Order: sequence, then structure tokens, then C-alpha cells
Amino acid sequence: ALRRVAGLALVALVGAALSGAAAVAQQAPMQSLEGLPGRPPVHPDVDPYPFDPFLSLRSYLRQRLPAGWWARDPSYEAGAFSVVVHIPESWRGNPTSAMLRLCPEPSSTLWTRITVVELRPFYRQSPWPAATCRR
Repeated sequence: ALRRVAGLALVALVGAALSGAAAVAQQAPMQSLEGLPGRPPVHPDVDPYPFDPFLSLRSYLRQRLPAGWWARDPSYEAGAFSVVVHIPESWRGNPTSAMLRLCPEPSSTLWTRITVVELRPFYRQSPWPAATCRR
């Protein structure tokens, strides 16, 4: 009889815990990614595997930057993606023209969802004029 009472108490306890968890889950509001600043809208209902322009730009530059060069994470400002590219001090040349050589080819898959990319060189501890890449 004692086992039966303990078993019933355990069932009641588990039931109460589950109903409490369900109440908490019902109270939690759904979060939307639509209102995040600096990000273009992404509609996962339309495309179950949405294009991530930030990840795509990072991957593209990681593959193409010369040894010793590195890029900050892309940002989205005024309808264009912008990336600051750090050039080592030992490098010699024109940083702005070097950025133009980094622009994606016209046939690149980046241009399917991106229209403008600004590559901003940072060389010898100062920013240089940006190169604008267009589709």
C-alpha cells in the first residue's frame, strides 16, 4: 500500500511539473529576427535555407586574402555591405587598387543576393579610400 501511495504521489508530482512547464512555455513570447538593426530581412518561410550574406562574405574573403591580411566582420550600412581589410605594414603598393582586385567576379554567386560591397583598406595604422564592388 505504501508503494502505491508513493507511486501516485510521484505521478502527481510529474504531472504538476509538466503542467507548470507548459504554462511557462505558453507565456514565453516568440522572438522575431525582423527588427534587428543592421541586418537585411530574411524570410525563412520562403526559403528553408536562407542566404547569409555575412557568412558568405567572410568565407569569400578568407579564401582570397593574401597571407598576413585579415578582414573584420562585414557590416550592413545604407544598403551596402562594408568590410574593413587590414593590410600588413610590410606590404608595398596602393591599398585601394588592391581592394579592387579583391572584388568578386561578375559570375560570383555572391551577386545573387548582394548588390554592393565596399572594401575599406586599413594600412599603416590609417584608413584608406574604399573600393566599391558592384554587381
